[in-house]
Amino acid sequence: MSETPTSAPLLEVKHLGRRFALPRTGLFQPAGALQALSDVSFTLPPGKSVGIVGESGSGKSTLARLVMALDTPTEGQVVFRGVNVHQTHGQALRQLRSGFQMVFQDPYGSLDPRQKVLAIVTEPIKTLVEPADGRTELRDRAALALSEVGLRTADLDKYPHEFSGGQRQRIAIARALITHPALIVADEPVSALDVSVQAQVLNLMMDLQDRYGLSYLFVSHDLAVVNLMCDDVLVLQSGRVVEQGPAEQIFKQAEHPYTRALLAAVPGQPPSFLTQESP
Repeated sequence: MSETPTSAPLLEVKHLGRRFALPRTGLFQPAGALQALSDVSFTLPPGKSVGIVGESGSGKSTLARLVMALDTPTEGQVVFRGVNVHQTHGQALRQLRSGFQMVFQDPYGSLDPRQKVLAIVTEPIKTLVEPADGRTELRDRAALALSEVGLRTADLDKYPHEFSGGQRQRIAIARALITHPALIVADEPVSALDVSVQAQVLNLMMDLQDRYGLSYLFVSHDLAVVNLMCDDVLVLQSGRVVEQGPAEQIFKQAEHPYTRALLAAVPGQPPSFLTQESP
C-alpha cells in the first residue's frame, strides 16, 4: 500500500457503545439488555485501512452499522472529517454520507433484482447528492464507475441475475465509488465468494486504494485477508476491544489469549492466491 503523509484522522470512533433492550421473560420480570458494543475507540487516517476481527457475535457488524449511521449508539461518538455523524441530520447528513459508503457481504442480496445496473450504481447520487447532471451525464458517470471495477458500459442495461457473484460485488463496489467517497466500510466483502474470485476482488480493492487514496474499515473473520488488506487491527470479543495495534505487530506477536486463539485457527500462512494479480 502506498504511504500517505501524516494528517488529521479521517474517522474517529470515541468510546462507542450499543445496548439493545431484551424482551421480558415474565410479567413481573424486569426487561434485560444486551451490551453488543462497549467502549470502542480507534482512529482511521486518510488512505489507510483498519481491520475489525472477531468471532460471530463479537460486535463487528454492529460497529460497522454505527459508523455508517445506520444505527444509533447508546454512548460515544463517530466523527467523520471532524463532524459527529450522529448529531447531523437531514440534508447535512446526506451530504456527509457521500464521503463514506458501504460494501455489504452478500452480493446477491445487496443489489435490487428489479433494477438494472444503471439504476443501482447511480442510486447514491440520486439519494445523497442533488444531481445536477442530466440522464446522459449520469449514465457517463455510471459507465466510468463500472470501468473502474473492470466491467463494461453495456453492463449498465443488464439485471443483477445476469452476473456472477464476483461481478455483482464489483457492481456493489462501483455503486460505492460513484460519490467519490474517502471511506468505504467493507463488511465481509469477499466471504460469500469463491476462493478464486476473492483474490480478484481483494486486488481490485487494493488497486482502488492506491489510485484514489481510499480508506477502508474492513470487517472480516478471515485473519489472512485482514493481514493482507489492513494497516491496523482491532480485535473484538463480546463487544469489547481486547487488542489493537499495527497489523504486522499483532500477527507476529499477539498478546491477548483470544487473539492468539484466533490466529491459531488460521491454517498456516496466508493462502498464495491472496498475492495473485487480477486478470
